[in-house]
Amino acid sequence: MSGDTIEQASIDETTPRIATLGLATSMLGMTALPFAVTGTNLGVPLIKADFDASLSTLSWALSGYSIVLAALTMLGGTLAARIGTLRAFQTGIAIFALASLICVFAPNAAVLVAGRVLQGIGGAFVVPASVSVALVGWPESRRAFAMGVWTGAFPIGSTAAPIICSAVITGGEWRWIFVVPLGLALATLALSLVLRAAAKEQPVVAPLVSGIPDIAGMVAGTLATGLIALGLVQSKAWGWTSARTLGVFVVAVLLVPVLITRSRTHPRPFLPVKMFAVATFRVANIANVSVSMIGMSVWLIWPLFLGNLWKYDAWGIGLAMSPTPVLGGLGAVFSSRLVERFGYRKLLSAGAVALVAAAAWFTFRTEAEPDYWGHLFPGLILTGIGMGLLFSFLNAAALSDLEPRDYPAGNATFSTGRFLSGAIGIAAVVAMMSSGGDHPVDPFRRAYGFLFAVSIVAFFAIVILWPRKKA
Repeated sequence: MSGDTIEQASIDETTPRIATLGLATSMLGMTALPFAVTGTNLGVPLIKADFDASLSTLSWALSGYSIVLAALTMLGGTLAARIGTLRAFQTGIAIFALASLICVFAPNAAVLVAGRVLQGIGGAFVVPASVSVALVGWPESRRAFAMGVWTGAFPIGSTAAPIICSAVITGGEWRWIFVVPLGLALATLALSLVLRAAAKEQPVVAPLVSGIPDIAGMVAGTLATGLIALGLVQSKAWGWTSARTLGVFVVAVLLVPVLITRSRTHPRPFLPVKMFAVATFRVANIANVSVSMIGMSVWLIWPLFLGNLWKYDAWGIGLAMSPTPVLGGLGAVFSSRLVERFGYRKLLSAGAVALVAAAAWFTFRTEAEPDYWGHLFPGLILTGIGMGLLFSFLNAAALSDLEPRDYPAGNATFSTGRFLSGAIGIAAVVAMMSSGGDHPVDPFRRAYGFLFAVSIVAFFAIVILWPRKKA
């Protein structure tokens, strides 16, 4: 049997080698993705000086990756269900590695932007396929543990990315920030080849999805998602009321009814509308909107606050922010065992409380006078705890009651919501911080106040709407 189709298999619990190998392969690949965001953000000043490029040009090096990743992730999930999840995962990792190599040797800004777009295409294959790769060989009784460990990969990557990227650019050479994800991608590709060989001898119970997918829905969904992401990311540069911004939003809005109508009637829909009938999937996606807004926005606020107001250098900024991703990564890994005992609802509720407390702390305790341990550190700790129990576990909880064959589409839907919500949060925070104030700290307090309100929405979604009868 082909090793391309890595769905949940019925594997003897005494033979965990392939399970461990699949989990390690998937986690390594997912760990590489945050470097494509953090590294480029930190390296912009050096890239600008090297290429003598304008910020408007380089903005596409930042946004191109996010726009493509948001637009194509659901398409990647659809293709993964048809060509096999391992094949899709390997394809995505190979594209990501090639794109990183292009970025390393980019002779000008245009080639760098092309490499960044290609990185987004690779990531769009990796994200939806990764969960099935991670769960190959894991028995039903251990699936929650494996998913908990797998969801720690992105926080772990986020932990290492700011520290490593800050270190490698201290010498003034920005190209090293793309060497790191290139190395991780090549290592992942090598592991995936070993996994493919091992998977050929494993029985696979979930078949590939057959039949022709909804092409019209696929086009409508991909274009709508891409246009929304484009409008959000470019709103500051274009202006919220400009013809370009309004135009992309109007076209996207017109495409959404087409997508929903097709998804309700087509036997193989692009958007898995029926999955939203599953309570855990539905509520997790609602909470995901708020949590992703906060989780991605703070990585814009903190560097600006530390650099512009407290005058930290790049290395200092990376170290200063490190408690949050370290706790987030550790929390996701170690709490995976607690899921088996307490279930998702209790852990997610605790994370929601921590996130509300963190947002409140930053809203009321942020000061212009530098005081890392008194003003910033407690909020970073609370955010790390909250994200360790929310950012990753919401993903696992969203998939917990789905059928294994629905993992690629379900994960793609959740991830697309995460990317778009993050873009909305960033756009809102940028608008609030750009409006100025009487005091230098006012724009930051205003942004934190918005995130505080958003955190309360996540709290109510989890505590009130989450089904109580299922773990």
